[in-house]
Amino acid sequence: MFEETLNGLKAAGRPLLVHLWHKYVLVPIGTLLMMLLLYGINEIIKKTTINFPASVCLMLLMYGGLSLNSWLFGEHRTDVFLKLVDIPCGFALRWMNLYFTPPFVTLVLSDKVSVAEAFTIMAVYIVGYIFTFGFMAYFTWGLQLLLGTYKLHVKQDEKDEESQIPESNQQDEVNDNASKQSSTSTTKETPWEDKVRDFVLEWIDFFIYGLLFIAGIPVYFVTGYEMPVQLATAVLLFRACLFIPAKLRRFLHPILISFALCLLVYYILSLIKGQNYFTCIRHYKTGRTYLTLFDSKTYPDWPGAGDFLLSLMDISIVSLSLSMYKYRGDLKRHFASVLPPIILCAFMSFFIYPPVCYRLGISPARSLGFTGRSVTMALGIPLVTALEGSTQLMAVTTIISGILGVLVGDFIVFKMFRVRKHDFVSRGVSFGLNCGAVSTYYLTVEDPPAGAMSALSFTFFGTLMVILSAIDPLVRTAQKLVGW
Repeated sequence: MFEETLNGLKAAGRPLLVHLWHKYVLVPIGTLLMMLLLYGINEIIKKTTINFPASVCLMLLMYGGLSLNSWLFGEHRTDVFLKLVDIPCGFALRWMNLYFTPPFVTLVLSDKVSVAEAFTIMAVYIVGYIFTFGFMAYFTWGLQLLLGTYKLHVKQDEKDEESQIPESNQQDEVNDNASKQSSTSTTKETPWEDKVRDFVLEWIDFFIYGLLFIAGIPVYFVTGYEMPVQLATAVLLFRACLFIPAKLRRFLHPILISFALCLLVYYILSLIKGQNYFTCIRHYKTGRTYLTLFDSKTYPDWPGAGDFLLSLMDISIVSLSLSMYKYRGDLKRHFASVLPPIILCAFMSFFIYPPVCYRLGISPARSLGFTGRSVTMALGIPLVTALEGSTQLMAVTTIISGILGVLVGDFIVFKMFRVRKHDFVSRGVSFGLNCGAVSTYYLTVEDPPAGAMSALSFTFFGTLMVILSAIDPLVRTAQKLVGW
């Protein structure tokens, strides 16, 4: 057994080195270079009067640059650049859900809301969420019919409904039984050396972040700096939540479970140290990201774990350009069907949501925060900040919209509003305008063409909203609608 274990460790040596080289050398270098580029773009934007996020600007530039390069020099030369860009972008895209946890962690710092206002916010959110799904899906579908870009797949859909839906449960049982049989057979046939090798490769990341957690404990208790131990906790708990079976994970979403466990661990650590819990959470996100790293006057505190994760979220936003480039043909073909819903949704979010919320008894700041309800967080923060609204309400509603899109989005689109399953344009637009980046990531895995449509929709929608918030007369009009 001992000799076989040593052989397994030797067998894991080469793939382990490749894994460490790629994940802990190439990815950090690529991420650092991407952040330097984003920092430069942000400094250029600061010279203007427009408050526009550098991450979305680079995403649009990269998408346009890739499309232009492919048109001029062909796809083969473009693929060489794509392989390099995919090193940091592919990693950031795979872990995008982790980067959405900071707003939930800092939710405990938000102002208190009365019971009546809380129920009003909930009612407005639910009604607006369902309405936006149905209205945008049907509007996009109607435009496709008028423009002649929609192809009916009634017969195919009926076959799918007859064959796949009734047998889904049976098929799941068959797959489960087959997987169990295959797993039992493989465990019997798998040599001990292969088990050791697979174990090392699977758990090496847990081991590394476990060391970071252990090293962060004395740093926290001696110096009071929380970032290493808080970051290791966030990553380890999120990785652990991914072990939840796929069927349960749709309801027990890793974002919700991991952030709740993080709050518990942070509370225990603050009790042991004797630190105020709210102070601990404030240090989790100080606002000193890579964009404000050298601005020590405005942001005197050191970066926290939340700032680190939010910085990586900018890379994941940029990486969405790769999906848009891959399906640029569909985007070009259906652009005329996508643009009108984006403009209409922006008008409704900017001029209808705030006064409706205000008339129903929601405070002016939170009413303005609803303008960013379906805008991805990278764009929603500068949008709501320009309107002087509640960024915390915006962040929470935005991420909840994305999570609900993963949980019940398909049910609302396919079951409630009877959208055809092959209509990836209507599906992508309704998800993009209603659920933002979280559900876009889900669609890029489940339905890549719809994911590209969703990325295009939420990007242009958020961009248009930020442009509207940069026009002072429109900002004053929106504020007057809520009594300011």
